[in-house]
Amino acid sequence: MARSVRATSLLLIALGVAAPALPAKAAAANAGGAAPGGEVMSSSGSTGGAAPGAAPPTQTATSAGTGGALAGQKPPAHRVAHRPAAKKKPKAVARKPAARAPVTPASPTVAGVFPVLGPYSFGGPDARFGAGRTGHIHQGQDVVAASGQGIVAPLTGTIVWQADQPGGAGIYLVEHGSDGRDFVFMHLLKGSVLVAPGAAVRAGERIARVGATGDATGPHLHFEIWVGGWQVRGGAPIDPLPQLRRWAGLGA
Repeated sequence: MARSVRATSLLLIALGVAAPALPAKAAAANAGGAAPGGEVMSSSGSTGGAAPGAAPPTQTATSAGTGGALAGQKPPAHRVAHRPAAKKKPKAVARKPAARAPVTPASPTVAGVFPVLGPYSFGGPDARFGAGRTGHIHQGQDVVAASGQGIVAPLTGTIVWQADQPGGAGIYLVEHGSDGRDFVFMHLLKGSVLVAPGAAVRAGERIARVGATGDATGPHLHFEIWVGGWQVRGGAPIDPLPQLRRWAGLGA
């Protein structure tokens, strides 16, 4: 029977007659699938698995500034030739500088008079120059003494400023010394100031008394030394402790 069918097919081909259609199952077996060498493209190009042998394209930086695939996304199904997108430069982030102690300019100590009359102490670490404060740095040295103790000018000079700052320095004076430096006396006792701006003072002359005006937790003298001018461009505070120690006879 098989020989009869084959012979009949060869005879029909020889006579130019079309071969009979294949059964439906045979036709379905040969349909579907990509043509040899063809490639099925995804509509979005961003879902599905990678094509055999194809590597996923390089991802751009994530929002955290690091490489790798974006969180929650799969690599594209197919690698498509394209020009890589230009990398965006990271935006500069403004950073608030950390509080640090002011730089102390070189300033030799000189002979003079200790500014507080009577018993005193230099307090603890919080009383030191450069100690941290809320929103600023301590720019002087605290001399702890009883309320009402006398304060004197350490050097001959001129009083250049007097003011009252209730939320900070309290009642304070500034003297421009004969050595070119400025001396600042803060938290003075109310009603105790004996000098005014423009007044010439001698070393050891009484100018006020120890108090606790302004932002102070107790009576003391907040004492500053400035090189280059007090609160002017180019001026800077220095650590007054070496100078105070010399005036007290304790050595620099």
